[in-house]
Amino acid sequence: MPNDTFSAYDDAGNRYTIHVRRTLIETRGAGERRVVEGLRSYHLSDGAAVDRIDAESFAIAANGIALKLRPIGA
Repeated sequence: MPNDTFSAYDDAGNRYTIHVRRTLIETRGAGERRVVEGLRSYHLSDGAAVDRIDAESFAIAANGIALKLRPIGA
């Protein structure tokens, strides 16, 4: 199960580490075995769930704190 990690920030500038968990699904068709990416889930380091709003925006599910990615060089 491949994983990614990145940082996002709240309005006060606090940094949160978000972990992306990806499942892989094995499929078979026409005699071929393929592996495709399944759904992604997002979590903080403490395991708290994070909702993805769009490509650059997230929200902590339990309290609604908005998180944003910072542009490179910001």
